[in-house]
Amino acid sequence: MMRAVLAAGIAVALSGHAHGKGTTKHTSPRLSASPSLPALPPPAYVRPAPPLPMLPRIGRVRVEAARDRVVIVEDVQLPRGDWQSGGLDLYIAFGSPGTPIAIDARIMVPSSSGPDSRPEEAGDPVALDHVARRTAGAQPLLGKPQMAGVVAHVKEAQLHRAYAMGDSAVLRVRTLLMAPAADATGARDVVVRLGVSAGQPLTLGHIQVGSLEAQPWITRAEATLCGPEATTSPLTVAIAGKPPGAPTQKTPVLATVAPELAVRHASDDLCIRWWGLP
Repeated sequence: MMRAVLAAGIAVALSGHAHGKGTTKHTSPRLSASPSLPALPPPAYVRPAPPLPMLPRIGRVRVEAARDRVVIVEDVQLPRGDWQSGGLDLYIAFGSPGTPIAIDARIMVPSSSGPDSRPEEAGDPVALDHVARRTAGAQPLLGKPQMAGVVAHVKEAQLHRAYAMGDSAVLRVRTLLMAPAADATGARDVVVRLGVSAGQPLTLGHIQVGSLEAQPWITRAEATLCGPEATTSPLTVAIAGKPPGAPTQKTPVLATVAPELAVRHASDDLCIRWWGLP
C-alpha cells in the first residue's frame, strides 16, 4: 500500500514538471530575448601635459601656527624661462596631517628686495580643481602624482601680467590644516610636499615658522628632509617673533645646513617641527 502511495506521488510530481517544461517551451521568443545595451561612448582623449617651459624653485616655506590651526605657505618661483604663451595646469599634492580644511593659490610678482613675494601683496587668484591624483593633463609641481591634491589653472593672461613686470612670477599656495597633536615632548609637526621638474628636485629656499596667535608663542623649531632617501641633517629655520622670556633650549643646538645647499632627492618631503608655550 505504501509503495502505491509513493509511486502515485512521484507520478504527480513528474507530471507537474513535464507540464512546466511544456509551458516554458512555448514562451514567446520576444519575451525571452535579452535587451540590447546602448553602445558605450569612446574614451575621452586627454592630451598629456607638456614639460614645463621653466625650472621652478621653492623660494620659501612658511608655517604659521596657532594652537588649534596651522597655515602652510609655499612660494614657488616661476621664472619666464622658455615661456611664450599659454596657461599652466600645475598639480599640487596635499601635505600632512590629513586633507586640508581649505586651500588657495595666487600669482604674485616677487618683491624688489629679494626672490620672496611680499607677504602683504594680495596677488591674482588662481582657480583650483580637487583631484584624487595627478591628471594626465597637469604638469607635476609639488608632491607625488599618486597623492590627492589640486590642479592649479594659471591663465595665460595672469602670466603675461606677471612677466610684464619682470622675468619671474611667484605661485603662492596656502593650506589651512587642523593643528596636529603635540607629542610627549610638546612638539607638533607637519609634512610639506616638495617638487620635482624633469626628474630633478626643485631647489628649496628659506624655511620660516611664525605664530598665528595674538601673542608670539613659538619657542623652538626644527626642519629636516624626510623620505626613503632623505639626508637627516637639520636645516636652517627662522622663527618669526619669539615670545619674551622664552625658556632656553636644554638640548644641544646642532649645526644646521642652509636649505638651498642640502642634498636633495626626488622622493624628499620637508618635515617641520615646532614647540611653543603651553
